[in-house]
Amino acid sequence: MEDFKAIRVASLMKGEKVEVLHNPTSFPLIGRGNQGAVFKISSDQCVKIYAKQMHALSESAVLKAAQESSIVPRLYEVGENYIIMEYIEGPSLKEYLEEKGMITEDVTKKILFLLEEMKRLKFTRLDSRLKEIIVTKQGAFKVVDLVSHFTKKTNRPEKLMTNLNHLGLLCSFLEQVKKLDPQPYLEWKDFTC
Repeated sequence: MEDFKAIRVASLMKGEKVEVLHNPTSFPLIGRGNQGAVFKISSDQCVKIYAKQMHALSESAVLKAAQESSIVPRLYEVGENYIIMEYIEGPSLKEYLEEKGMITEDVTKKILFLLEEMKRLKFTRLDSRLKEIIVTKQGAFKVVDLVSHFTKKTNRPEKLMTNLNHLGLLCSFLEQVKKLDPQPYLEWKDFTC
């Protein structure tokens, strides 16, 4: 059996995506970020290899704390510089919204649930980029790339709002929030579209 532990990644420039330095396996690369690279190792599992051990520890802590929640992938194993987690098949919310060209009330409800769930789970970063939210085949939303959700403090979904604005969907989203749940709307109405 191939050993994903032989895969090596490095962060060569601060603020840039990690580089895969060595991959002697046939496991396909399915994502790269600033802290690690993700490889699909089976039909339902993937492994994230980190450039720095502290990021593996940070993300595994978030996943462990949120395992009973429906908004995060299942965590299977944690190693020195890796985590094995559930592979979520589906487009990112960014891709999904780009394809639809509009935001429905159902999507807005799911975003509101996601943000409330982050609060309930005591995440300190109450925000995610649209590309970090996966839309499952069943239409549920799962958040990936949770490295900083216990280490950074963000009380408002700044990146999410910025992403919606770039897609031209922020005004529609805020109007729907105003109708569905006025409290967050009052906190977010200063976001301009």
